[in-house]
Amino acid sequence: MPIKIGYDARMIENSGIGIRIQHILKYWPIPNSLASLTIFGDPDTIQKYEIPTHANIICYTAPIYSFKELKGHPEMKKMDILDIPHFNIPLPYLRKSIVTIHDLIPFHFKSAHGSLAKRIYLNIIFRLIRSFAKKIITVSEFTKQDLVSTFAVRKEKVTVIYNGIDDRSFRKQTAKDIDSFRRQFHLPKEYLFTVGIGKAHKNFPFLLSSLEEIWSDKKLKLPLVIGGIGKEIPFELLEFQKRFPNKIFFLSHVPYSKLPLAYAGAKIFLYASLYEGFGFPILEAQATETPVLSSNVSVMTEILEGTAEYFDPRNKADFQERLLNLLNNPKLQRNLVQRGKLNRKRFLWASAIQKLDSFYRETILTQSL
Repeated sequence: MPIKIGYDARMIENSGIGIRIQHILKYWPIPNSLASLTIFGDPDTIQKYEIPTHANIICYTAPIYSFKELKGHPEMKKMDILDIPHFNIPLPYLRKSIVTIHDLIPFHFKSAHGSLAKRIYLNIIFRLIRSFAKKIITVSEFTKQDLVSTFAVRKEKVTVIYNGIDDRSFRKQTAKDIDSFRRQFHLPKEYLFTVGIGKAHKNFPFLLSSLEEIWSDKKLKLPLVIGGIGKEIPFELLEFQKRFPNKIFFLSHVPYSKLPLAYAGAKIFLYASLYEGFGFPILEAQATETPVLSSNVSVMTEILEGTAEYFDPRNKADFQERLLNLLNNPKLQRNLVQRGKLNRKRFLWASAIQKLDSFYRETILTQSL
């Protein structure tokens, strides 16, 4: 008789985690003859995405970081294995749970979870995962080592399965489509591009103040386009735009299907982040054949290796020098594009799903013994 796998898909529309959930369910590797699949989440939301036709959906809408979430869903009791793609675990069923840790940003950055109660909560949750989770997956070696060093998790308990890039969407774009996109969203012909506003670890104050200096000194003419903006643009950014009305543009409400065009239209993609667990944007930029200038901390060098230019995200002069050097070196830009095309091949969903398939089959075999 097939074993029962339950999958928590409540965060299917979140950035990062949601992208991983969408693609794992889209390319679900385990046949129904080996293991039946039950998806826990909002049925209306889940059915907007591609999921296995044989999957059973159970309505489960417990809010993230809630007491109700910690209790889990009663139907989880019937599952043999639970796949929890984030650290928001159902405590009664933790021993049967495979928990995926994307990063420790909520723990390391107090601005994300600054209250004492939340800090205590995170300490407890990660230690419970360390002690009682069936298995742990991380999305990078960096996150694995962070988990090992911060919470003393045993290395052998953690398996690294990278995220992937959807190469059907994130690929080279035609000049015609890029021009059409620029006109639709009123963007300049040439621009620098970045994403991920509103979170402390994204290091936006550093990026903007660094650009402000070289704009003011007239060393840089290119404006900055910022994507990934929510419904409201932060006040401080609006104030910045008043000082530099022709130097900063906001891309809000861009459909995910058009996001590759935003990357492809950029002269250079900038990423000043202080910490990432994986870093989808740097690969999305490379997949659309845009050169990447990235910070040299956390997971970035693991994902990009020698295929990007790097800078110290706490050193303005270093960032400014490397940006201007890259802009004045078309040969280096072309070289980065070529290296980036090769690098993205390391991170395709087909490879990630193949490794997940092997991981699941090993887990199922162990479960059956």
